[in-house]
Amino acid sequence: MIENGQNQQTLSAFQTLNGHGAAAPVVVSGGRVSRDDRRTVGEPLVKDPRITCRSVNVWYDKTHAIQDVTLDIGRNQVIAMIGPSGCGKSTFLRCLNRMNDTIDSCRVDGQICLDEQDILGPQVDVVSLRAQVGMVFQKPNPFPKSIYDNVAYGPRIHGLVRGRVEEDELVESSLIKAGLWDEVKDRLTSPGTGLSGGQQQRLCIARAIAVSPEVILMDEPCSALDPIATAKIEELIDELRVQFTIVIVTHSMQQAARVSQRTAYFHLGELIEVGETKKIFTMPRHRLTEDYITGRFG
Repeated sequence: MIENGQNQQTLSAFQTLNGHGAAAPVVVSGGRVSRDDRRTVGEPLVKDPRITCRSVNVWYDKTHAIQDVTLDIGRNQVIAMIGPSGCGKSTFLRCLNRMNDTIDSCRVDGQICLDEQDILGPQVDVVSLRAQVGMVFQKPNPFPKSIYDNVAYGPRIHGLVRGRVEEDELVESSLIKAGLWDEVKDRLTSPGTGLSGGQQQRLCIARAIAVSPEVILMDEPCSALDPIATAKIEELIDELRVQFTIVIVTHSMQQAARVSQRTAYFHLGELIEVGETKKIFTMPRHRLTEDYITGRFG
């Protein structure tokens, strides 16, 4: 179930959480786990996690979209979620800041803890949660405001700045962290929607980090961008992980290999394999993972 080398206590905890007991995965020729065995293999648990997910299930009406996923997300690292279209990776991502609450037919159960607080509880302030766990979407979505106001809006409504001097400093530091300051510092009053696609996406990242989140979620943030803009976003992701935990959904296996330290492979709503990115792409343990990364399907 868990890669050799993890302690027995962690292994037992994972087996108990998933109800698999001590039974070993079914291994076929070549040392890979059988396609028919859908239990998670690899290293779903980590030391000192930022987010812990236990037995997470998601339904859209009667459709079981996410099935019993247990996964830890480590501090100050990038974890990439990969898999074919419709596998549930974006649905799972949206669970991490309760974006699925906006869908009437969606129901989530299990436990998701951010720094040991269960975010699925009814007492949770969802607005504050989404400040702690920011989101960058597939298509850049700047507000119909100036570049300055796009960044300043979140800190204003959350009461994070006192006066114009603090606000100016926060806008500047956020744009610097997003790698955008030098390109826009002389036109901060111009509309954010007037920037190029890649600049708009970096503006959205600046907007997300301006409220000092702990985690940044990115749902295919480069899918609408050209290669040059994509390279800038990828460089930015690597820089940001020093301060933030980053979870990225991507259809590009090359991008996952470049930007992430861990990779999780989803298939038909199930977490099939998770572990160190290099191992996932060079020595996958599950046949389904191997099938996907070698292009047999997806």
